[in-house]
Amino acid sequence: MKLFSAEQCQQLDRTAIESWNIPGLLLMKRAAFGAFLTLQNHWPKANKVTLLCGTGNNGGDGLALAQYALLTGLDVTVVIIGNPQNFKPDARQVYEELIQLGVTPVDFSKEVLNTDVIVDALLGIGINKPISGQLVDVIHAVNQSEAPVLALDIPTGVDATTGSIHGCAIKADVTISFIAHKMGLYTGVGADHIGQIIIDDLKLPEALFDTTPNLADFHDLAYWKERLPVRATSAHKGSSGTALLIGGNHSMAGAIQLSATAALRAGAGLVKVITQNEHTNMLTEQQPELMCYPTTQLDELLPLANAIAIGPGLGLDEWAQNLLLKTLDHLQHHQTPAVLDADALKLLAQNPKLSPQNPHWVLTPHPGEAAEMLGCTPQEIQNDRISAIYELHELYGGVILLKGNGTLIFDGEHLELCPLGNPGMAVGGMGDVLTGMITSYLAQGSRQGLSLMAAACLGAYRHAAIADQVVETRNLTSLIPSDIIAGL
Repeated sequence: MKLFSAEQCQQLDRTAIESWNIPGLLLMKRAAFGAFLTLQNHWPKANKVTLLCGTGNNGGDGLALAQYALLTGLDVTVVIIGNPQNFKPDARQVYEELIQLGVTPVDFSKEVLNTDVIVDALLGIGINKPISGQLVDVIHAVNQSEAPVLALDIPTGVDATTGSIHGCAIKADVTISFIAHKMGLYTGVGADHIGQIIIDDLKLPEALFDTTPNLADFHDLAYWKERLPVRATSAHKGSSGTALLIGGNHSMAGAIQLSATAALRAGAGLVKVITQNEHTNMLTEQQPELMCYPTTQLDELLPLANAIAIGPGLGLDEWAQNLLLKTLDHLQHHQTPAVLDADALKLLAQNPKLSPQNPHWVLTPHPGEAAEMLGCTPQEIQNDRISAIYELHELYGGVILLKGNGTLIFDGEHLELCPLGNPGMAVGGMGDVLTGMITSYLAQGSRQGLSLMAAACLGAYRHAAIADQVVETRNLTSLIPSDIIAGL
């Protein structure tokens, strides 16, 4: 599935009108009809509808929706925020039609929100600056109202490309988005405002989408599972890949245990662990399939690995720094695929000269770690996750996996968004499990040419899909990393 930026969606709209000769007014009426059907399907008992309309084409969609609602006998209240003289041609025609039907727009007041459904048709996808003026008061009033909200195209205040919030934003219960999937619906904090997503392509020809560049893609789990080579009937533990995981400093054995156990469950033939001496026996006792070694054997084990991970529970002390230095030195002279996570990323950020760009690693920062790597704040990362992942790749190379709602994966050419996952995953140790999974897939696919991108995407999708399966039958906040391992 293709994901488009706001600008690309606007280009799709223009191309449909200019090259495919589809009248803009027809697109507006199609959008309004789709929105009307959505309103009927979700709130079949609604009698009173208040439509908040701006003076752009999004407002025109709302005015056209008001026509359908009025003609089916609903009690319609139309509020126009802005000067009606500023309506664009198509929206102006719809406005004049509505006036002819006997509708007189009213000024905004909190009383108009005493309704069965509120329709947000204020701004649409063109917003590129902070919300100001009367709109701020309107948004706050809508969010305090008890009435459900249907947003047209995207809730007012949410950036359609980045998913960031332009100061404040309407919280919708349902968003019907027109023409195409917009990136901002699926990543960033804007997801808290979207509600249920419905896509209406307005019956545009498929060829239109094929000829317009898109920002990113998302697939399903089955697509990425197919990238992993099928294990041969004659396979043995050696041919199934050796994963080496490094971490587990004092008091942090749990992190490396989660990561290593996930690597086992994800299918690696052999999983070896370099950790603090005090943890080796304990880890082997709890998970006998693991092969645990003290740090003195790192130099011996690095060349034997088909994939390496460093970071889970690594810490930031001298012990951790020495392990990272040796690992990075090995990676500079070999093409062994590697995953760097957690404390390894923090150390890398603190010492950017430790290693040049490496095309053979996967870096898996969460927004806080990404902020350290880029020298900014986590909020700045969340405000534009797309720019952040591009910048991370430019600085560090390889494949970048930026965790968070709408996890992003980028290899320098292709941007993938994982639409799976849930808030229950916001718990310590989830990233350690993901690191183990990706490392396992890299180890298994090392001889069959599995790309870093495919391994990272398979890990992200499967990790999130299992989390979604678990919370179907369990309280969201009870989800823990071990549940993901059990689901493997």
